[in-house]
Amino acid sequence: MGCFDSDDQTESDPFVRRPAADTHQRFDSIVGFLQPPRRPSIERTEEIDAPYDLNVNYILKQFSTDFHPESKRTVCQAGRDFGPGEQVFIFYGTRTCAEQFIHNGFVDINNTHDALTLKAKECNQHSLKLLYDAIGFDFLNRLLKSTDVPQDCPPFIYKSIALSIVSCFCSVPEIVESPSILSIIPVLLDIVSTSDTEDMEDNLMLVSDCYTCLQAIAGLEAGRNALLAKDCVSKLTEVYVEEMFRHDEALQLLVYLASKQGKHLWDGKEKAFKQLMNRLANDFNSETTERKFELCKMLAVFFANSPQLPVAELQKEDWPQHTLLTLESLLCSRIGTSQRDSALQLIARLLELMGIGWGLKYGPNPRQFLLLLVNLACVEVRMKLEDKTLEQAIESADILVACYSVVELFITFMTSQGFLDFDAKQREQAYCALKGAVGAILALLHQTDEDLSHEWTIPGNDRRAQFICASIRILGSWLAEETSSMKEEVCSVLPFVITVCSRIYEERKQGANDMPDPLRFMLPAFCHLAAEDAPRKIMLSQKLPHLLYDYLLYQWGIFSQWLALQPTVAADWLHIETTPEEDEIAEASRPESEPAIILVCGVFMNLAVLEPELVATDSIFGQLLKFCITNLPPLVHRQDFVVLLGNIAVLGLLLLRHHTWKYAQGDSAVFRYIQGTVSFLWDAHNSEESCDSLSLVISLRYKKDWPDLAELWFLGMQGLSNVMNKLDWIVEFIVDSGWPHEMMKSLSRIVAGAIDANTRTAYEDFLCCLVRAQPAKVKVVVLENRGRHTCRTHSMKQLLALLDDNTPV
Repeated sequence: MGCFDSDDQTESDPFVRRPAADTHQRFDSIVGFLQPPRRPSIERTEEIDAPYDLNVNYILKQFSTDFHPESKRTVCQAGRDFGPGEQVFIFYGTRTCAEQFIHNGFVDINNTHDALTLKAKECNQHSLKLLYDAIGFDFLNRLLKSTDVPQDCPPFIYKSIALSIVSCFCSVPEIVESPSILSIIPVLLDIVSTSDTEDMEDNLMLVSDCYTCLQAIAGLEAGRNALLAKDCVSKLTEVYVEEMFRHDEALQLLVYLASKQGKHLWDGKEKAFKQLMNRLANDFNSETTERKFELCKMLAVFFANSPQLPVAELQKEDWPQHTLLTLESLLCSRIGTSQRDSALQLIARLLELMGIGWGLKYGPNPRQFLLLLVNLACVEVRMKLEDKTLEQAIESADILVACYSVVELFITFMTSQGFLDFDAKQREQAYCALKGAVGAILALLHQTDEDLSHEWTIPGNDRRAQFICASIRILGSWLAEETSSMKEEVCSVLPFVITVCSRIYEERKQGANDMPDPLRFMLPAFCHLAAEDAPRKIMLSQKLPHLLYDYLLYQWGIFSQWLALQPTVAADWLHIETTPEEDEIAEASRPESEPAIILVCGVFMNLAVLEPELVATDSIFGQLLKFCITNLPPLVHRQDFVVLLGNIAVLGLLLLRHHTWKYAQGDSAVFRYIQGTVSFLWDAHNSEESCDSLSLVISLRYKKDWPDLAELWFLGMQGLSNVMNKLDWIVEFIVDSGWPHEMMKSLSRIVAGAIDANTRTAYEDFLCCLVRAQPAKVKVVVLENRGRHTCRTHSMKQLLALLDDNTPV
C-alpha cells in the first residue's frame, strides 16, 4: 500500500471543504491494529507518510497514524471504540489531484481540493488577466474589507492574502488602471501610513505588497491622478518624515510622482513640501556614505518640480542654506566624476530656486565659491562640447543642462549691482569663462547645422531637439547682454537658430505645449541683433518679421483669454499696501505670454526705426499696425498692464508714421487708438502727487515700472509729434482733449529745476510741433498759462521763439 500524509484539521475550520460522503472510500479490512491512540515514538528510524486517516479521528483532531517497528506495519489508532461489523471511513486529506497521484497512486475525479500552483512572474499578461477575471475582484475586496478573522489569527491576515494576490497582477496595466484596483488606494495608503503600529509588527510583508501595488498604480497616468485625488502626497510624506517601515520606498514613490506630475504635485501641499525638504535635506547633510549622492539626485528632482513659493518664504527655512553649505564642501573636495556631476546638478537646481544673489549671503567666501562654480560649469561645457557632434554631446546632456543653468544664472547676475561688487580681476575671469562656454555652444550649433545639411527635420519631442533648444536658450541669454563679441560666429549660426525656432514653434501651435519654446528664449537677443546691420539683414532674409507677427498673434490669443477671466483692478489698487511675498505671487500668476508680447514689440520697434522702406512696403507691417489699433483700447482701462500698453501704443505710432495715407480721415478704430495713446503719454507725469506740488514727478501708476517705461515714453512723444505733422485731425483731437492746457498748467506751477532736462525737452518739442501745426489755437492755450514766463523759467527757448514769432504759417 502506498504512503500518504495524515490530516489534522478540524471539521469546524471554515476554510476546509469537507469531502462529500460519496468520496469517502470504504475498506473491508484495515491493515494495522485498532488500539488506543498514543504519541508517535521518537525512537522510530523510518519516516512514514500515512496514506489515510480515520474519519472519526479527523473529527476529533487527534494524531492517529504511526509506524510499528516490530511488525513493520502502519498503525491506525482509533479515537473511540468500534464494534464488530461497524463501518470505518478513511479520509485521504485535502490534497490536489497531483498530490493524490503521487501519494495514493490514484486520482479522485470529484476532488474538491484540486489546485494548480502558478508563479506570476512566469505568466504573460494575457494569462494573468484570465486568472484575475477567474478569481474576481469581489472576492479580493471582501478579504480587504473583512475585519472578522479567526481566533488567534493576525488582524490583517485577510488583507495580507488579498494584497499578495493583487500584487501578482501589478504587471498588467489593464488590471492596474481598472476602477476596481484604483478603488483600493485608500486601503493601501492607510496600511503604509500605519506600518509602525503594534498590529503591523507581524505583517511586514503586507506593507511590501502595498508598495508594490502603489508603484504599479503610479506608473500609469490614470493611477497617478487617482493617487493625487486620495491625498497620497501628504501620507507618503508623513511616512518618510516619521521614518516608518519601508519609508525609503515612500520617498522613491514621491520622487517618481514629482518627475511625472511636476510642480502640480504640490498644489495645496506646500506645507508637505517644506516638511519633506527639511527632513530630506537633513538626511543629505548628515549622510556620510555613498547614499549622500543618491539623496543628491532626489533633491534635484524635488527642486526642479517645487511648488510656486515666494523666495522670501523659502529664505526663512533652514534647509536651503544648509544644503548650499554642504554642496560647497562637496565641490571643494576630492570626489569622483559622477559624484561631482550629481552635486553640480543639485546646486544648479538650488540656485534656480533661490537665486545667485541669495547664494552670496552664506559661506566663508561666497564670491570665491561662486566664481569657482561658474568656472567649473564653463569648463565642463567646453570639455563636453568642443570638437563633438550632437550625438556625442547628448551622452552628457544631464550634466550639460545643469551647467547651462549655472551659466544662464550668472549671465543674468552680471547685469546686477551685485556683480559690480566683485573686483575687476574677478569680473574679467568670469567674463572670459562665460565667453569660452558660449563659444563652445556656437561651435556645436554650427557643426549640427553642417551635419544636417542646413535642414532641420528633427521633431521637437526628440531628445536631440530638446538639447539644441537648451543650447539656443543660453545663446539667447548671452546675446541679450553681449552682442559685441563673436559677431561672425553668431551671424553664421543665426539662420540655423531661426529655422529651429520656426519649426519648433509650428509644432507648439499644433498643440504640443510641452515642448520648449526657443523662439521665446531668443526674443531679447533679436531685439539687440535687430539694431545691428549684419544680423538684421540675415533676420530679414529668413523672413523673421513674418514669423514674429504670427508668434505675436499666438501669444496674444493666450494672453487675451487669460485677461478675460481676470477681475478689473480697483481704482485705489496702487494705494493698497502689499508684502513682497504677495507681490511675488501676483507677478508669478501673470501669464508668460505678456513678456513675450512686449519683447516682440521691441524687435518690431527697432525694425520700424531702422528699416523705414520695408515698413512702408511690406504688408506684414500693415497687418501689425491693425493689430495695434485694434488691441490697444481694451488695455487703456487696465491699470495693471501699463508696460504692455506702452509697448503697443508706441509701436503703433512708429508704424502709423509710414501708413498715414490709410488713415487720413481718421476712422473710429484709429481714433480710439490715438485716444488711448494720448492717455498713456499724458498720465505719465503730474505735479499733484509731489510732496509740495511744485515738482513734476512720475505718476504712481508708472513709478514701479518706470525703468521699462522711460524710453518708451520719450519714443512715444517723438512718434506722436511725427504723426501729427501728417494727420491734422490728430492735432485737433489733442488740442481739444485739454492735454496741452494741463501740460502748461503743470509747467507754470512748478519751480525752475523741478523737471528733469529730458522730460522738459520732450515737452518743449511736443508743444512746438503743436504750435507749428495750429499756431493760432495752440498759442492761446500756451499764453493762457503764463506761457512766456513758463518758457523763461524752464529755459524753453525754442517754444518761446515760436510764441514771439508772428509769421503766418
